[in-house]
Amino acid sequence: AEIGHPSVRMMTATLPALLLLSVGAAALQAAATRMLAARAAVGSPRIACVRCSDADLAQWLVQTDRGGARVVASSARTTAEAMRDFWYVVQNLGEGPDDVAVAFPEWREARDEPALFQAVVQHISSCSELCERLGESVICAARHPSGSSGEEVAPPSPLLLLRSFATSQWGGGDDDPFGDDDPFAALEARLGGGAAPPPPPATDEDVLRQTHDWVEAVIVEMKVCPFSSSVHRAGLPAGGVTYPISRATSVEEVYQSFWEQVEVLAQTDERTLATVLLVTPDFAMGSADGFDAFANTLTEALTSLRLEDTLQLVFFHPEYTFRDGKQRLGAEGEAANFARRSPYPMINLLRTPQVRSAQKGIPTGSVYTTNEENLQAVGATELREMLQARDWSGLFGREYTPHVK
Repeated sequence: AEIGHPSVRMMTATLPALLLLSVGAAALQAAATRMLAARAAVGSPRIACVRCSDADLAQWLVQTDRGGARVVASSARTTAEAMRDFWYVVQNLGEGPDDVAVAFPEWREARDEPALFQAVVQHISSCSELCERLGESVICAARHPSGSSGEEVAPPSPLLLLRSFATSQWGGGDDDPFGDDDPFAALEARLGGGAAPPPPPATDEDVLRQTHDWVEAVIVEMKVCPFSSSVHRAGLPAGGVTYPISRATSVEEVYQSFWEQVEVLAQTDERTLATVLLVTPDFAMGSADGFDAFANTLTEALTSLRLEDTLQLVFFHPEYTFRDGKQRLGAEGEAANFARRSPYPMINLLRTPQVRSAQKGIPTGSVYTTNEENLQAVGATELREMLQARDWSGLFGREYTPHVK
């Protein structure tokens, strides 16, 4: 009877329901109170009542001495949906001690293929090295229906178990376990622990306008992407371009925003939406190295999570530097970097079939060579001044070397 008790269902405009289930009426009420408090913190999610009858999951919690844990039963059916829901839960954990089991009863691919689920767990572990809370004051463990010898009873569906602490699990006193050599100090600096970057515009409208100006001048006018016909049309076949803006400041929040857009792209017809430019003006603005470390975790995920046949990624940053092994010395060589130096950090989500079609039309190497020639003709000094002023009007009315098909 308690399992069938109405529970709290949270959703946002882009996030499907996350069903909250607790074992016991008292625990249910406490969990509802905590999630309603989280609602105020994250914005204005809608609340609705649903019924849950997953008795197997509740029984597993009791059998494994986790009767006091909260359960978020995700309706995710794909890897992208599962990752989106996982990061949503992580960033909305309370600051105090808490135990949450994130269950994926509808994610059949992960249930049927333990290797995929293990790859997801490994990806999360890699991400935790950059996170503010996950891996510090929040730890994550995984359980799978396949189980293994010597483990506790297997759960009815893939689970990610989160435990949060009031303080970081690494410390709690005055003693420094690392002495004067903190192995995390350099990583924190890469993510923006140094000098504060210039503040971004106060409004999303300003961010969007400046991003559009840059795309129109650099991507379209200079033909850095020869398959972009306008700010709002790109790809083969041509489709729409969206510019979602995430005001996320933490790594966890940006991961969630990213996976939300992966799912949006997957669920939308390519002629309606060909590509996405996710803009993150408040994240790693002053740390190209930190943004690069973040980007690497997503690039690696394309292969490990079996997404490379559907999704490709390109990253932009105001301080981007190519790391392709080619020597670019002096101001002339630096100019090539401005193909990726956008006014704000951005993640470009591309459809793999469209990328492959484009490569058949114009080889990637040819695109890079032509872009480098055109950017050098403008010059690194002038390009840098344009970026600092957020004014690229000087790029119009020039003659540029065309891409050879």
